[in-house]
Amino acid sequence: MDIKNEVQKQKWPELLVLVRHGQSVYNEERELVNRGVLKTYTVKIKNTRDADLPLSKLGKHQAQKTGPYLKKKFKNFDLIFTSPHKRAYNTAKIIARNFPKTKFAVEERIREKEPGITDGLTHDEIKILFPHEYARRQKELKYYFRPLGGESYPDINLRTWSFLSSIVREYAGAKILVVCHSAVILSFRKNLEKFSEAEVLRINKKDDVKNCAVISYRYDPNLKPKPKMKLDIYNKIAW
Repeated sequence: MDIKNEVQKQKWPELLVLVRHGQSVYNEERELVNRGVLKTYTVKIKNTRDADLPLSKLGKHQAQKTGPYLKKKFKNFDLIFTSPHKRAYNTAKIIARNFPKTKFAVEERIREKEPGITDGLTHDEIKILFPHEYARRQKELKYYFRPLGGESYPDINLRTWSFLSSIVREYAGAKILVVCHSAVILSFRKNLEKFSEAEVLRINKKDDVKNCAVISYRYDPNLKPKPKMKLDIYNKIAW
């Protein structure tokens, strides 16, 4: 066989679609906290493990509307991967009703960014309860700051790159749907589009991923440098 004339086989998926989970009860309260309607999160939120926070009523509606859009837009998927966190898992299950024959898998590497000791706390509460951690965050800034027991953005980048490496090895040419979290989706963008720290933080501040938003990448053999996945849709809302 003439190796020089051999056509290089496609290693990447044909299609990679990312969907953030629908609005959770925490997202619902955080909006009220940010608007000053609530000074802190309710006891129900504070006493619930982050992984167990459920979808709000609106979040379920968002997932129900997003499923048919995905079916119409992309026809079918070979696999659906979901974060194990309840809000993402339930979003994925609602969406999966539109793809009854598609394999469904829970994937730990696309779980939410671990909050550590900051879980369920407002910025003011962190400043009062953990002044040293608050001061360290001011110094290290959002991207590199890793709260005690938690993760930084580079930590998530390692997880998502590991996941991407797996699907390259195992699912070349496949159509894959991933249901996960906003920080994880930003990490996918960082890895796939080779963003800098500044670019990640700019998107996080100016154009962050909305609840149940759709982001898609398509394989482009002409894209340089690798990876050869080109952004096709960002922050598309179907609800």
